[in-house]
Amino acid sequence: MTDPMEILEIICESYQSSVSANDSNAYAEQFAHDAIRLPPGGKPEFGPDQIRRNEQRDYDDATWTIEVRPVHAMRIDDDWVYGVAETDITLVANSDGSKKTMTANKGWLINHQADGEWRIKRAMWNYQ
Repeated sequence: MTDPMEILEIICESYQSSVSANDSNAYAEQFAHDAIRLPPGGKPEFGPDQIRRNEQRDYDDATWTIEVRPVHAMRIDDDWVYGVAETDITLVANSDGSKKTMTANKGWLINHQADGEWRIKRAMWNYQ
């Protein structure tokens, strides 16, 4: 696969599916073994295990449903793509059922791995 937008679309679909299923294991599988996730206002998270644990904390607090739209993909070279996506997020608190909606802009540095898969190496985002 050589089209960077196709790569980003696949990442967006997988990301949306795992988050909307509140599946931290499937979520973590999207990340490379040496990935770094940079949450807004938080400390960097290193590797799929730490990313999975922190993602699970979010799911323990609320049920997440998201819609992800690819916005822009830029090929850096044969093994690297930079992608930007917009995300609509709905959270329903597990404690009391209260609902919150927000949007986020996602920035991903995506790498073609030795196993042939494209995985997220760096992830950062902001909430609006």
